[in-house]
Amino acid sequence: MDNTINILILSCGTRNLLVRYFKEKGNGIGRVVGTDCSTYAPALYETDAHYIVPRMTEPGYLDTILDICRKESIDAVLPLQEDELYLIASHRKMFEDAGITPIVSAAGSVNLCRDKYAFYQYLKQHNLPAITSCNSFEAFVKESEAGHMKLPVFIKPAHGCGSIGIQKVAHPALLEALCKYQDDQEDSYMIQNYADGEEFGADIYVDLLTKKPVSIFAKKKLRMRAGETEKSVSYHDEKLFELIEKTIEPLELAGPIDMDIFCIDGQYYISEINPRFGGGYPHAYNCGVNFPHLIATNIAGRSNERNIGSYESGIFMLKYTDLTIKRAL
Repeated sequence: MDNTINILILSCGTRNLLVRYFKEKGNGIGRVVGTDCSTYAPALYETDAHYIVPRMTEPGYLDTILDICRKESIDAVLPLQEDELYLIASHRKMFEDAGITPIVSAAGSVNLCRDKYAFYQYLKQHNLPAITSCNSFEAFVKESEAGHMKLPVFIKPAHGCGSIGIQKVAHPALLEALCKYQDDQEDSYMIQNYADGEEFGADIYVDLLTKKPVSIFAKKKLRMRAGETEKSVSYHDEKLFELIEKTIEPLELAGPIDMDIFCIDGQYYISEINPRFGGGYPHAYNCGVNFPHLIATNIAGRSNERNIGSYESGIFMLKYTDLTIKRAL
């Protein structure tokens, strides 16, 4: 594959490894350009060119991104941050009219996945296994009286990300107080039966052309830190692969997808979908699951062949801290 495809990675932050993967020879990428609103985003300095841009909420942000695309002859734009996914997805035509492919799912699906309780309702409507949940203290009391929920529970902001605001709650008075406080913040808590089991993650690639999943990498999570998988081991189970495909089939997903799953008493339960690269993707890449190559193939106008679970199980990922040293700008 000729290295003629240029990609712009938005809000690249600390995704240094991801930048390196796109730059590796043989992946079909020509130049990797990065943006961030902070000069202190370390991944910027591993790109072939980088730009400091306004915050995505500021007027003119999209015009700035399009100007960069034209200057750098960008073929595809890859958003990484939750709020930016919807922004790019809802302005897809603006990019496509300029000959640029947004690597992002449909706006409706991005919005659904962003709302954790709405996604739970989607799972129930499609008869998919989900951990019993509700979205208010009053609803919890009713579910508890009916025998469907009990303390302790796990709570998280319905539109939260990065494990911010999540916690285990064992006392009803505390749960009521936390729910009341969160309601005042204009984002209610999703209350979920405590998942006392094993946690799994899946990195999925949905082909941009066929809209079908062509790659799935599953891992058992051994340790989490700040919402990201810190230690994990690669894992195979055809039953899990089938459930993943069944879950995403009705959704208009595209590109890299991150999914969280729990296994309780031998039964898998879908927890969340993040329609973007997950923080644990380096595990998949180092097991030979190459999403940058799949992206480059799609941008070149070719669909990818189905290749589910093509990796070795029992391979561990153990993250550790690294750093970048730069002269002051």
